[in-house]
Amino acid sequence: MARSSLESAGRDVMTLMKTSALGFQRCYRLTPDRGPADEVVSQLRIDGAALSQTVLAPYSVGLRYLVVPAGASDVAITGNDFRVERLGLLPSLWARLRLALLFKKKKYLKYEEFSVFSIGPKPERKRFTSFNQDMLKIGVGIDSDLMVRHPEVLAGWSADDSGNGAVSRPEGPNSIAVVVHVYYDDAWPDIAGALKRLSIPFDLIVTTVPGRERLIEAVRLDFPHADIETMENRGRDVRPFLVLLERGRLDRYLYVCKVHGKKSSDGRKSYMGLLWRRRLLFDVLAAPGLAVAIVERFEGDPSIGMIGPRVFRMPSELYPEELSWSTNRPMVLELATRMGVPTERFRLDFFGGTMFWVRPDALRPLRELSLADAFPHESGLLDGGLEHATERLFATSVVRAGYKLANSDAFGVSDGERPRATRDEAASVQPR
Repeated sequence: MARSSLESAGRDVMTLMKTSALGFQRCYRLTPDRGPADEVVSQLRIDGAALSQTVLAPYSVGLRYLVVPAGASDVAITGNDFRVERLGLLPSLWARLRLALLFKKKKYLKYEEFSVFSIGPKPERKRFTSFNQDMLKIGVGIDSDLMVRHPEVLAGWSADDSGNGAVSRPEGPNSIAVVVHVYYDDAWPDIAGALKRLSIPFDLIVTTVPGRERLIEAVRLDFPHADIETMENRGRDVRPFLVLLERGRLDRYLYVCKVHGKKSSDGRKSYMGLLWRRRLLFDVLAAPGLAVAIVERFEGDPSIGMIGPRVFRMPSELYPEELSWSTNRPMVLELATRMGVPTERFRLDFFGGTMFWVRPDALRPLRELSLADAFPHESGLLDGGLEHATERLFATSVVRAGYKLANSDAFGVSDGERPRATRDEAASVQPR
């Protein structure tokens, strides 16, 4: 252990001893109270004197948590999955000492008014540290300033959120369309809540599959002027978008935003798909003022053909090229050759998750392949299908058409090459 770390720990312990002499708020223990459950992420609300925080934590029967108030003010904890117990003086002192000895950031969450860490057998505690690490890999530090300011990235958007919801008007067309594919009914509230935050006028085009009458009713309720189309369950969200593109339905628009109710994960942790969806929606649509900034960047720089989420641009330092290719290299290269990009000139560069803004004209090379009719019926394929290859070719089409890519996130739009990944915002997500 580095000397500086030991010195820091020593200072923390001395501070702890001084604090205990002066008086401090007791800590809380959270004990699982919902019975057996696998791959569940629990949501807590912890209210301090000044702020209310949304906290996400993995749930397991053998995994408990300690909540340590930061100062003299107490906290209030609300949640459905845990029994909350206020500790006595000595257990609270032990909890503070244990927190002071935690050096790795992934082992605890630190907020302005409290901290949270896990206790229990090592394999159970690893669930918590792995969860925090997974979140950091998609730029969602649970206790980061961004998440503190925007808890909706963790908790989701409600379809009842206030907003303009400025969809197409009967009096005339808009220059912007948002194209949404929804397969899972329970993904719609997130999408609707994000859309209602937009301040720019747009047409809403929603595609779904047969048998989604309740979903269609919900869409109509939120956006009465939405254009809703039911399509065969083929090609996930990719084929419906290509059907619209090839049919010429998007030709009237200057800019199109493509999003969908992403729910797939890497096959190991089911909760990741939901959190990927929320981060993707935030970084292309729902961050305050972002849609306006994206449109202004398109208008100010005609050379930009596509703008997508910076955190999910691949490959990256922490999501290298081999993983970004996965099993899709042969099909991608074959299709790229058909677009006029030979193998020796092909450069893999795409936005994982397939959510982005684009000029329809920039997708002309992909459109001319007429792939919409080539997709087989859905068979649950996790990788290696035509939809997975096409995900990696949207950006290639943009470059082939003579345009360039740009990145978006909560802070606006940035130009240039693929960003260098950091451990706080690594684009380490599983593509489609």
